[in-house]
Parts: sequence; C-alpha cells; structure tokens
Amino acid sequence: MATNAVPVDASRKDEPGVKEVVTHVPDIGPLTVYVKVETVDDFDGKTTEDVQTLRLTVPQEKEQEVVATDDNGEPLKNEDGSDKLTTEKVWAYPALEIDLGKASREKLLKALEPFVSKAREAKTQPVATQGTFTAAKSASPHDLNAIRAWAKGAGHEVADKGRIAAKVIEAYYNSTGKPNPDKS
Repeated sequence: MATNAVPVDASRKDEPGVKEVVTHVPDIGPLTVYVKVETVDDFDGKTTEDVQTLRLTVPQEKEQEVVATDDNGEPLKNEDGSDKLTTEKVWAYPALEIDLGKASREKLLKALEPFVSKAREAKTQPVATQGTFTAAKSASPHDLNAIRAWAKGAGHEVADKGRIAAKVIEAYYNSTGKPNPDKS
C-alpha cells in the first residue's frame, strides 16, 4: 500500500489518520511530531482521496526450466547422464494489489473493457499463488519413488522431490539388476 506521511501541527492530532511520532534528538531530548498518513494512488502518485485497494490476477508470461525430450518423448541426457534442461514459456497468475483513486480506476476499467466485454464467467474462482505455473512435461522413464526408497536405504542423500543425481540412478540399476530404460 502506498502511503504518504504529511506533517501536521499538534492542533490536528485527534483527526483520523494522524499519528504521533516521538523521537530522541541528541542534546535536545524527546521530540514529538504529528503526521497524517494518507493512502496514495499507486498509478499517479498524487491522488489521496477515495483511494481503494484493488486485487488483480493478471496472466504473465514467464520462462520455466523443463527436461528436454526427443521426438519420442524420451528425456535427453547430458554427458554426465543427468537430464538435459531447456526453458519453455509458461503462464503465471500472481495475485497482485494496487491502490487506485477514482480517475485511475476508471482508466483501468476503460483499458480492460474490450477484453472484459468478450470474457465469460469462470466456472470456478482462480486460485492465484505466487509462482503458479503450468505443469512441466517431465515424465521420467524411471520409477523415481522406488529409486528414492532404495537410495535412502543404501545411504545416499536424496530429496523427497526433484531431480535425482545420475550416479544414484545408475547405482540403483547396478544394485538391483533391473534394466535401466536409459540403456535400452
């Protein structure tokens, strides 16, 4: 929320939005001042009347790392055996807030009107969290849960989620004798 602290004299100390601030000034002692805290329009930086906070969920195009795959959907590998990563564009839907006065709200609504007039009502309310992305395509040919369970039992450090080191995957197949789909 954008705010301004405007100094006012002590006669206005009981008005709404006025705060008392006490600070210590060396060689003088305590100093009491009064400031009126005003919410300011984030767009124009000037308007303080009828400012309201609006919540927006606005799509934003971002880049996300995903496992690169060949034409058959198989993961591509680096020289060390780890999955080769690439980036792809995805849509994120962060929840945003902006404080706007009446004139700025009208500008926003006018700019959105051509899109809002063509939109339809959503069947469900969007759940917007910071960093929400579309699902990445990274289907692994490995049984990652089995590999994690074996690795933990064999003393390897592996996270409960995310990538598993190529050397741990290789050790799993060497130890269990199961066929490694990467070697087929």
